[in-house]
Formats: sequence, C-alpha cells, structure tokens
Amino acid sequence: MLAWALRTRSTREVAGQLLRIVGAATKTPFGLIPTGNTGGANVSPIKPMPVPEDLAQTIDAAQRSGQ
Repeated sequence: MLAWALRTRSTREVAGQLLRIVGAATKTPFGLIPTGNTGGANVSPIKPMPVPEDLAQTIDAAQRSGQ
C-alpha cells in the first residue's frame, strides 16, 4: 500500500501507511492487529472487518500447513 501511495503521490495515503507500519511493528507481536482490515488510510487501523469465506479458507489452509 505504501508503494501504491508513493506512485499515486497521495500525501494522505503515504502518511496513513507510515502510521500503519509503525503500528504494525509495535502491535503485531501482541496479537493486536484487527482481522480482515484492508489497510487503506481511509479505514481505521483498529477496525476489524469481515473476511470473505474464500479467503478465510485459504488462510486456514495455509495456517494448517505451517506457511
């Protein structure tokens, strides 16, 4: 998302992505990242979002296989 923000020269998106990178680096080890969040600057970084069923199945399969 940061690369896309830089390519499109979206100052708001760049700022939002930098904030998210810092947040992810400090919150992920504690399991505090919300499920399904799309990661755009127009979405709250703490808002959980529904995961489509097909993607949920892919994630579950990857977790079971240890990837």
